[in-house]
Amino acid sequence: MATFAATPKPTLSEEQIKVLFAIIDTFIPELEGEELESFVRENSNGTNDDALRAFGRAGVMNTKVSEIILAKLHSLPAEKIEDLGKVFKVLSTKIGTLALGGTYGEFYSLSREQRAEIVLSWSNSMITKLRIFARAMLALASMSFYTQPLDVVYKAIEYPGPDPEMHSERFSAKTFPSYDFIKVPAEGVELTFDVVIVGSGAGGGVMAAELSAAGKRVLVIEKGHHYGQHELTLNQCDGLTNLYESSGSLTTTDGALTVLAGATWGGGTTVNWCASLQLPYFVREEWAKQGLPYFNTPAYQKSIDAVIARLGISDQYLKHNTPNRLLLEACHKLGYPYKNIPQNTAHQEHSCGWCGFGCRFGEKQGTMMTFLQDAKDHGAQFMQDSFVEKVLVQKGRAVGVVGYQNGGGRFAIKANKVVVSAGSIHTPALLQRSGLKNKNIGKNLHLHPVTYVFGKFDEKIDCYQGSIMTALTTVAENTDGNGYGSKIEVPSHHPGLNAAFIKFKDAKEHKRQMLEINHLMPLIVLTRDRDGGSITLGPDGLPRINYVVSKHDTLSLEDGVERCLRILIAAGAKTIYTTQRGVEEFHVNKELGAEDPAFKTFLDNVKKTSIKPGSALIGSAHQMGSCRMGSNPKTSAVKPTGETWEVKDLYVADASTFPTASGVNPMLTTYSMSHSIAQFIKRADNAAKL
Repeated sequence: MATFAATPKPTLSEEQIKVLFAIIDTFIPELEGEELESFVRENSNGTNDDALRAFGRAGVMNTKVSEIILAKLHSLPAEKIEDLGKVFKVLSTKIGTLALGGTYGEFYSLSREQRAEIVLSWSNSMITKLRIFARAMLALASMSFYTQPLDVVYKAIEYPGPDPEMHSERFSAKTFPSYDFIKVPAEGVELTFDVVIVGSGAGGGVMAAELSAAGKRVLVIEKGHHYGQHELTLNQCDGLTNLYESSGSLTTTDGALTVLAGATWGGGTTVNWCASLQLPYFVREEWAKQGLPYFNTPAYQKSIDAVIARLGISDQYLKHNTPNRLLLEACHKLGYPYKNIPQNTAHQEHSCGWCGFGCRFGEKQGTMMTFLQDAKDHGAQFMQDSFVEKVLVQKGRAVGVVGYQNGGGRFAIKANKVVVSAGSIHTPALLQRSGLKNKNIGKNLHLHPVTYVFGKFDEKIDCYQGSIMTALTTVAENTDGNGYGSKIEVPSHHPGLNAAFIKFKDAKEHKRQMLEINHLMPLIVLTRDRDGGSITLGPDGLPRINYVVSKHDTLSLEDGVERCLRILIAAGAKTIYTTQRGVEEFHVNKELGAEDPAFKTFLDNVKKTSIKPGSALIGSAHQMGSCRMGSNPKTSAVKPTGETWEVKDLYVADASTFPTASGVNPMLTTYSMSHSIAQFIKRADNAAKL
C-alpha cells in the first residue's frame, strides 16, 4: 500500500543483506554430513528416513524463502529498516562482530557454530534490545520458512497443509454472498452519500446494516481486499499475507510484541476464531461507574441480543477437539471454574481449525456473511483496496473523506455523516491525520497481551484440527482483586506459529522439536491489561504501536502461566514448558504430578525469570480502547453516543471506543457497541426531523 512518505524507504546494501541471510541461515540451515545423518537416526521410526533426510536438507537458503524474508524486511516502516540496517552494518565488520558477539570476523564469514553461539548470547543478554533482536530474527526465519507450502517439510512433520476438507461437499454446501465494488478510475472520482463508513469489520459491518435499513444511502470503504470462497487457499502463507496487517508481522515499535490484526473484507471477523463472549458483568459495572451508565441498562443488552440472534451465537453445537476437551477435564480435576465458549456459527457445529486463514465453508458468521449482506440488501455500496487519508471537516462538522484506491485513482466522498470503524490501530491514526486535537485520541490502547505455555503428550493432540477455542477457565481472571487477570484458552496452532515459539538451541534441535508439533497442547494466557499504550503517527502518516507490558500486567501473565502449567500436568502432559529464555522444560513425574518438589523449584524459576521483553514471547490478537468513550473530553476521545467531542457528525464505532480492556475476546462487544451507537445516530436523526 502506498503511504504518505515524501522519500522512498531505505534499502539494505549487499553487505547488510549478507549479514541478514547469515543470521537467518543460522536458525534454519541445510543440514549436511554427520549432522544430517544423526538427525535421521535420532528421529527415525523405521519408515520415515527419506522424509527426515529431505526435511533435514531443507533450509532457508535453498528453498527461496530468503527472497520472502527480504521482501518482508523491506515492507517494515522506514525507521525499523534503518535500525536493523545499523545492526547489520556493524556485524559486517570484524570489529563490530567482536563488539556485539565476542568473536573477531565479519559475521557472515564465521562458521555456523560460531554464529549460533553469538545468537544464543544475544538471546540471553542482559541488554533488552539484543534479546528482542534475536527473537525477531528467529521469528522472521521460522515463520517465513514454516508457513511456506513445502512438501518436504509438511511430510516430515505430518502436517496436512491446507484443510483436507476444503474441496469436500461441506465446501459446496454454502455460497458466499457476492459484492460489487466501486472502481475508482485513474482520473479520480467524487461521490455523494448520506453516510460513509470507514472499515468493514465488526464495527463497520453492523453500522452499515443498521443505517442502510433506516433508509440512509451508505458507502462502506475498506482498505483490505475481498477474497471470494474459491480464493481462500487455507495455506498459512496466503492467509497471513492476504488477510492480516503487515502479512502477520506487525509489531510494537520496540519489536517486543507481535500484533495480529485482520486487514481484509470483513476485518477481524473474517480471520478470528469464532469466540463470542459477552462483556463480563464486572466490566460493565466498571464502565458504568466511569460515567457510562448505559452499559448497565436493558437497552445495551438489547443490542447484544440482536447481534447474538443475527449471528446465531450459541454453545449448544460445540464439539470439543482434543486439547479443549483436555482443558475441561483438567480444570474439573483441579476444581478450577470452566465453561464453554459460544461461537458465531449460525447454530451449527463448526469444526474448522483453519479459520484463522478465512472460513472457506462460510459457516463462521463474520460481517461478510451477515451484516454486510444485510447492508447490500438495503442498497449500501462498497469500495475495497481503498485507503482513507483523512476526514473532511468544515466549520466543525464532518462532511466526507478523501483517499485513494490501489490500482485506481483518488476519491473524494461527500457525506452528511462519517463513521470511522477502522479498528483500534487505524481509527486514531485517521482522526489524527484529520486534524483532531483531543489528547485522548490514540491513548489508552489495550492489547490483551498473550503468552503461551506448552505441554507435550505421548498421544497425538493435533491442535490445528477441529473447532478452535471452545472452552476456557476463569481461574486467573482476578489476579489483582480488582477484575484484572487473565483467561486461559486453547489456540489453533499451525507450524508457522509453532516454529516461532521454539527456543533456539541449535539448528538440528529446532528441527527435531518441529517433529513434535502433533503432540503439543498449547494454552494461551490472555491478559486483561490495566495499563495501556498508545497509537502515534509515523513519518509516513501511518500508525505506530507504542506498548510495553507493565509490571502490574506482568503479574497477571505470571499468574496465568502458573495455572496453565498445573492444568497441563493434570491433563497428563509428560513435559511442560514456557516461552521464557533460561527456563528449561520440566519432565513431569506421573506419580507426584504438581506435588513433586522439583515442580516447585521449576515454578520458582518461572517466576524469577518473569515475562521480560525479548525473554518470553508475547503477542496480541486484540486491540481496544485507543479512542475511548467517556463522559468528559478531558479523559475520553468520544462521547457516550460515539460522536467525537470536537467534530459534529463524526462518529467512532469499533473496539477503539472501549473505556477499558474487555477481558474477553472483544468481537461480540465490538458488534454490540457499534449496534448501540447506530441506535444513537438514528435517534438523533429522528429528533432533528421534529
